[in-house]
Amino acid sequence: MSGPQARRAMTTVAVAALASALATCSGPVPPTVDRPLVRAPDMHSISFGIEDVADPEQDWDAVRQRLEAVNANAVTLAAGRPEFVAFDWDAHPETAAESGRDHLAHAIAETARGPGDEPRLVDLVIDALIPRWIENEPSVAGVAEDGSRSRYTPSASAVHHGPVGKRYLELVGELARRYQPDQITFTELKFDDETFGDDDAALYREMTGAHDWPRLPDGSINEEAPEIADWRSRVLADFLDRAGDVLDDVAAETGKRPTLAMDVLINWEDPEAGRPEAGLSYPLLAEHADRLVLWAYLASDNRTAAELETVAAALADADAPADGFTMSVGLWDHRAGPRGRISPQDMAGAVRAVQAHGITSVNVTPYDLMSDAYWAALSDVWTELPPTSPSPESSPAGSSPAESQ
Repeated sequence: MSGPQARRAMTTVAVAALASALATCSGPVPPTVDRPLVRAPDMHSISFGIEDVADPEQDWDAVRQRLEAVNANAVTLAAGRPEFVAFDWDAHPETAAESGRDHLAHAIAETARGPGDEPRLVDLVIDALIPRWIENEPSVAGVAEDGSRSRYTPSASAVHHGPVGKRYLELVGELARRYQPDQITFTELKFDDETFGDDDAALYREMTGAHDWPRLPDGSINEEAPEIADWRSRVLADFLDRAGDVLDDVAAETGKRPTLAMDVLINWEDPEAGRPEAGLSYPLLAEHADRLVLWAYLASDNRTAAELETVAAALADADAPADGFTMSVGLWDHRAGPRGRISPQDMAGAVRAVQAHGITSVNVTPYDLMSDAYWAALSDVWTELPPTSPSPESSPAGSSPAESQ
């Protein structure tokens, strides 16, 4: 197991361990979040996983000191999954990490302000994996050509018009209304090889007009056919449109519309194309999301900072504006064990490589793998605090991405 598969397995273990640890904890519910919408042309962001956000022993004073030391003007906070969230969700009480305590509101209160009360941008992340849901209701799982079911990811139809997509949208609305974040980001919202169940075959025929999957001479499904890749990307683009509609509805109520972002895999050979085989066509998704967050995970993809700089340069030369991309530098190196990580020097080199070509929105993840050496290395790269400012706009560009096309 390597790369994203290892990452998702470790995340699932962390969620399970956290649920067990929180079972005996309790505490006060912080006041309702009410904050202005913040915008930042340049972003220095640190990601906090669910294990950080909901840690009852978290030293938030130390967190703030570290954020200040590296001139971070943004935080990325894990909100949870549709099946496990860091707050009491009235519509789905069974999903609460710890009943009676809003860990997410607490994390926002502790991190959303920097030195001199300068506002930090707050990005809330929805993890799209649903292992517990699939275990209890296998019918929502994606199905491979051989009939095996995914352990983590839903089928395309479960996202497109099924209960999983509906729950995702519920969570988008809940986060937007309740916490008024500056950005909401989906992570792990992509397809592997498990979109070949009967329900997905019907959806493919409906959306494409084809009578059957593309097939090889031996009669098996041609899983690498571009028609399948295009269809997968259209499924996710349609979903993003619906998520944007939810945010527009919230903006009509609150006057505040978060940016809609989506994590995507890097295509190291053809950076502008994205990874359509996973449903992640950059040109298409960029029309339906405000921002794409690229997984710059060097060890997972066995890549170097120099190769990452080549990707950043290609994106800078692309038609898509650089301010529509965030590079997320991941520390994970599962080849070195469960808590393996790249070196502080490689992390700093990756951040420099990205910034050398005009991509000014950079994230480093995850917080819980950063020791003193990493904070010191990052402080040598992020030497100035990028400004943030309250925004009078209810939308990042005054309209949804689809409306601006």
